[in-house]
Amino acid sequence: MKSSLLWLSSLSLALSGLAGAQNLDNAGTEFLCGFLTNYSGAVDLELHLTAETATMVTVEYPANSPSFTTTVAVTPGNITTVAVPAGAADLWVSGSVANNLVRASAPVEFTCYEINRQPFTSDAAMALPTDTMNTQFIVADYDPSFNTEFLVYARFDNTTVTITPSNSLQSGQAAGVPFNVVLNANEAFFATGNQTLTGTIIEADRSIGVTNGNRCTQVPLGTSYCDHIFEVAQPVQTWGNDYLVSNLPNRPSGSIYRVLASVDATDVLLDGVSIGMLNRGEFVEVGPLAGDHRFLSTGGEAFFVVQYMTGSSSAGAITGDPAMGNVISSNQYKQSYVFSTLGGMQFAQHFLTIIAANSDVGTLLLDGAAVPAASFTAIAGTGYSVAKIQIQEGTHSTMSTLQGHGITVEGYNTDDSYLFPGGALFDFINPVGDANAPLCSGERFSDRYTGTGQDNRPSEDTNANGILDPGEDLNNNGLIDVDTGVFFVQLAPGSTNLTLNVTPFQAGDGIVQFEVVQTNTALGSNGAVVIIDGAGNQTQCPTNFGASMGLSVCDPIPNSTGEKAFTTAWGSLLAADNDVTLMTTGLPNNSIGFYFVSQGNGIVSLPGNKVGNLCILGPVMGRHNANMLDSGQTDAVSLVVDLNNLPQPFGGPAVVTSGSTWYWQYWYRDDAMFFGAANFCDAVGVTFQ
Repeated sequence: MKSSLLWLSSLSLALSGLAGAQNLDNAGTEFLCGFLTNYSGAVDLELHLTAETATMVTVEYPANSPSFTTTVAVTPGNITTVAVPAGAADLWVSGSVANNLVRASAPVEFTCYEINRQPFTSDAAMALPTDTMNTQFIVADYDPSFNTEFLVYARFDNTTVTITPSNSLQSGQAAGVPFNVVLNANEAFFATGNQTLTGTIIEADRSIGVTNGNRCTQVPLGTSYCDHIFEVAQPVQTWGNDYLVSNLPNRPSGSIYRVLASVDATDVLLDGVSIGMLNRGEFVEVGPLAGDHRFLSTGGEAFFVVQYMTGSSSAGAITGDPAMGNVISSNQYKQSYVFSTLGGMQFAQHFLTIIAANSDVGTLLLDGAAVPAASFTAIAGTGYSVAKIQIQEGTHSTMSTLQGHGITVEGYNTDDSYLFPGGALFDFINPVGDANAPLCSGERFSDRYTGTGQDNRPSEDTNANGILDPGEDLNNNGLIDVDTGVFFVQLAPGSTNLTLNVTPFQAGDGIVQFEVVQTNTALGSNGAVVIIDGAGNQTQCPTNFGASMGLSVCDPIPNSTGEKAFTTAWGSLLAADNDVTLMTTGLPNNSIGFYFVSQGNGIVSLPGNKVGNLCILGPVMGRHNANMLDSGQTDAVSLVVDLNNLPQPFGGPAVVTSGSTWYWQYWYRDDAMFFGAANFCDAVGVTFQ
């Protein structure tokens, strides 16, 4: 038996419910690492690697045609340090594309930290795996004592990157004027500036990554000393709308923060007081700001916060020097982390900052032991508290029971320091520029389900004039939407006894093919395939391997395709379960129609001079869908039935009860036969328990 299914649904914003399956966090099996130029020569470039499961990690430089390759063992509880050739930072040419990235890969997930260190001018960053890469970034750095700098690197060939600098680049590109760069896989474009490049907008048609920072800077300017600072930028699609920040250890006078907006008219509050209305790419600098605080957007707009450690001669500073750290939105907190300090004995002190929900205070674990409640201080009015704990060099773990928590790792020595988030989720929770869920279609055979995920609708800006003209804003959200392509195809959480096989594809492809088979055909199975685009929108495709229910009533007449249209019911016979899906297959393409229902059956041939047989009768027949269903480019339509709200033309909606029998049939247009022609499928009758 063959049946087909077209299922369209939409769920934008948070994918936290899929995080376990999708595993979008700072652990991964492949990393592309871009090192920036440090102020001091003869720097030590390193990758510091940790893992929850023992594995072998291969490090290659440069990523294309490597001249340096090493494979190292990474074991739980240890930091494995890999020295990388200095050319990975020193061989960039401003305004040019180069094959100068470092690639790290393994058969199982591991975590990776990038270290650019030299006495008195060090910093470190949490690397992001390639599955978190996306298409939109906004640069963050600080005012330069020496150059500001960033790298843009590609995951796939023929990636077109559009860069709009916030200030002019040293290679000649003007402020505010977009320019394009084409990159192949593992290539990077290096840019430098004499002024801050914070707010530079970077967009691409394929997945990219960005590293940003300063060759050397004072924080704030005018205070000694100048240090190299950098971070791996987070895609705009992963930005949140709620950030908690805490005073850094050894900095009683506070930190400097930069707050960047992803969309126009973003009003950000600091502890409930507006710090200004920002447009896309604009930023506001706050500080030095002592104490613990909350940044929150008034309308839920996504924005970003970067924290800067002040220099050793700044007010109240105790050891350390400038460093830069991304702040993780509370929207992306995890409940457990395995992380490491920097190794190599370069830093005399290491600290862990934990921001946890008040409900987890007293039970949150550090290396398996509860952190005393007395170690935490409440962040007023937020429901969260913060603890700062000095830790030993090495790997560590944290775990909270009820809610997610955030962690930051800091290290200090004389005029030297590092600062980075210890881990985070990187779910695509900010659907910028794409409000449309992917489409899914498929066919179920007796032993498998073959399907297609599709996300390739054209831009709403049909005349490419950069604005929404009348009639172009199809979803009335005020934004120019264009599909970002398919990024992930995976089984939905809770799917059982199913194996998913996906035809290889590149993130951002418009069409992806997949197949689902029962792992053990002797057992029952259930579940769905989830299609996720680059904006985090998702669609579920139920595979429906369970047995169909009900009985076919009467025989349909072939339509213009030469096939007969049949309807099948799937789900539960228990009326209380309210679980019935109707599927009609064998339809012509682009055929519209609707389901109707009754408690009687019979046969009326050619009703109203229509083609086909009307198979359900009775005094009351109700039409299910007010809007026509459309078979599109498939041969099928489907409908989820609400058994507590069956349509009836008289006396209001009906409720299905145990022992009752109901019949469904589908009417559809078939203009290919002759103008105005219509037809019927068979009907299906279900007796409920």
